[in-house]
Amino acid sequence: MDGLDSCDRVLVPTDRDDDVVALDHAVEIARRCDAELYVLSVVNPYGMSTVADRTEAESRAEDVVTAAAERAREEGVDADWAVETGEPSKQILETVDRTDSDVVAMGTHGRRGVERYVVGSVAEKVVRHSPVPVLTVRIDAPGELPYREVVVPTDGSEANDPAEVWGVGVAAAFDAEVHALSVVGSSGISGGGAGEEDSAEAAVEEVLERAERADAAAVSAVERGDPAEEIIAYSDAAGGDLVVMGTHGRTGLKHAVIGSVAENVVRRSPVPVLTVPGDGGERGA
Repeated sequence: MDGLDSCDRVLVPTDRDDDVVALDHAVEIARRCDAELYVLSVVNPYGMSTVADRTEAESRAEDVVTAAAERAREEGVDADWAVETGEPSKQILETVDRTDSDVVAMGTHGRRGVERYVVGSVAEKVVRHSPVPVLTVRIDAPGELPYREVVVPTDGSEANDPAEVWGVGVAAAFDAEVHALSVVGSSGISGGGAGEEDSAEAAVEEVLERAERADAAAVSAVERGDPAEEIIAYSDAAGGDLVVMGTHGRTGLKHAVIGSVAENVVRRSPVPVLTVPGDGGERGA
């Protein structure tokens, strides 16, 4: 898939009637690429002692998704909805495949936002295993809609190409500025070792060239330190509205984000993070 240009359907899992922030982000993305929304709520029957409990939960879930779909339609976005029963992350991932969704947009909850919610949660499992990009949005997320500043961390590896394509594509669609960022150091996302500074400069230059081809404004920076900390700090200083980064790269990631730079950023970033798998969202790759 060629990034946002090929986005036809955005999946929005939700189980709360006040979970409108992720929905708002999903609606904005869908509007920019003329995509439709598919709103999903999953009722987890495990632990429910009676049929009445399950029936009541399914009724509440239907109220949530129908209201969300109607909100999207009011914004001019086609929307459908469904209520499924089962283990939430499994049902979400199965719905991605069944509906051919191109992006998942999920809200995150808890007093400590992403960090409290993601670890061991539905969101963590979806980010880790999703074959398509996943947007995680805190319910108290700062930043602006439409996006104005999009931070694109890069290590220059081929596996990071899809994230760069998505990041530049989102920025171009929103007429936002691209911030190409690479972090170097003993465990930096540019790989470390001799010539790491040159590698980092080459990595951000590649993103700048992508942005130029997309007619998107862009700036670049190379920082030193802990990758996740530097990405979050840079985004904060630059007024970032969105971070777009890969779940693969020179850090040895495979098909999981656990323990990675991407996972740490998702946990700790106050602004939304779009994580992009190394195959760019091509199912079965």
